[in-house]
Amino acid sequence: MRTAMNAPIREFDPELTSRRPASWQERAEIAYPLLILLGILLVVPANFGPPLLHDSFEIDWVWADQFTAELARGNLYPRWLPLSNAGLGSSVFYYYPPLSFYVSGLFGIAGMSTYGSVIATFAAGFVASGIGCWHWLKGRASQPLLGAVLFMAAPYHLFDFTVRGAQAESFAIAFIPLIAIGLRRIREERGGILFTAIAYAGIVFTHLPLALLVSVFLIGPYALLHWRKLPRFAAAVAAGLGLVAIYLIPALALAPYHDVNQLYRMVDLRTDYWNIYAVDWHRSYVIVVFSIMGAIIAASLYPVLRRRDGWAAYAIAIAILVAGVVPMLWALPILKQVQFPYRGLPLAEFALATALARLPAKPILPFLLAGPALLMSARILPGFHIGEPAISSLSGHHPDVYEYLPRGVIEPGRTREKLSEVTGPRLPPPRVPGMVVEPVFYFPAWSCGEPEPRTQLLMHRPDCRPHLIWTTPERIGGAISACFALLLLAFGIGGRAARRKALAG
Repeated sequence: MRTAMNAPIREFDPELTSRRPASWQERAEIAYPLLILLGILLVVPANFGPPLLHDSFEIDWVWADQFTAELARGNLYPRWLPLSNAGLGSSVFYYYPPLSFYVSGLFGIAGMSTYGSVIATFAAGFVASGIGCWHWLKGRASQPLLGAVLFMAAPYHLFDFTVRGAQAESFAIAFIPLIAIGLRRIREERGGILFTAIAYAGIVFTHLPLALLVSVFLIGPYALLHWRKLPRFAAAVAAGLGLVAIYLIPALALAPYHDVNQLYRMVDLRTDYWNIYAVDWHRSYVIVVFSIMGAIIAASLYPVLRRRDGWAAYAIAIAILVAGVVPMLWALPILKQVQFPYRGLPLAEFALATALARLPAKPILPFLLAGPALLMSARILPGFHIGEPAISSLSGHHPDVYEYLPRGVIEPGRTREKLSEVTGPRLPPPRVPGMVVEPVFYFPAWSCGEPEPRTQLLMHRPDCRPHLIWTTPERIGGAISACFALLLLAFGIGGRAARRKALAG
């Protein structure tokens, strides 16, 4: 009889444990209310004291304020933000996935303030991630509800909220359990292609760097491990990409019209900075991020050593990879685009929650093992005291980020630029004989005109009145998305009819 130490590592999929699942944790009428309550409690600290506007919270507010206003005016897919950069405008959503801002927009249309809608979107993301993780673990683990709680309250998940203010990335984490469920259904030949395609489209339409990391470090290894189903996995991913072609094709085709290099203008905005061999250990931000990695590894050791749990081993592997232990990994052309390797930590936290929920022990054991990580969560939850701007300053000028400015507005090598230095040479617009120069940046979506060479403002002949239209890449992307949506709808209806026929037979 094999001992625990020489047993093989369990398959990269949550099989039933030797302990019968706790029946109360499998009941939706208990799990759903508790997870919703926890999601609300996790954002409560943000409602005390001044609004959180540091780091990405500031740009969340700027984007959500305008996105909601455009939705309220009947613009169903707002791409151009007219108030950004003191009215010069910004092409943000030609390039940035919009799904989380639809969520904040719905909260805003329902009557919430812009700040309230941003915080509510974080809460919705927490709740969705918990419910998704619960469904992933239900019937497959001893303690599915506790596993979902651990995933929701994991330290990087909270760090994404209170410290980084990363609305889209935080919301995108909710799709990780859904994608895992879809992959499992494909492996078990219980359908899954349609479900996986929709879940994958959801994460791409929410946050592209996290979608890339999920593709490389979750979908890829899972598909290779179950290689006999590789064509079905590939079909699901391809269908998901087809569904979001309305976003992806314009983002790729129109890339020359924004200053993408500004994404990497500072050393800590590049993947090679976040390397355990070279990182600046004097920065508290760095210490917190690497401490989260250490806490995940520490909590995973018991299920790896005693239970040979594959998901715990996966959690350790992700934490090690994120730390930059493998030389040159994050210098690969595709991976260096994610900016921050630590964006992969939600995968490690999902795997850790899965491994701990599968332990055949008393309910307290997962919490004891996750103790260091949960202590970090308790420290991170209140946030940190960071100097923040006032909402009044944001509402007056809507300052936007540099990477969505036209190329040439920010000189190469400049890492800091005041909004006044951007608007000063452009307001009022320069005079050009025989032409009209508008106080707005040029973009190919304007129905007529060209860029004024010195300022990159929209310049046009007096006999035309420029207005925003759909560009050719948008039309192509929209047509592809519509075709894939109809194809998947027909596939879903056909599959349901086939199952009903089989049951009737």
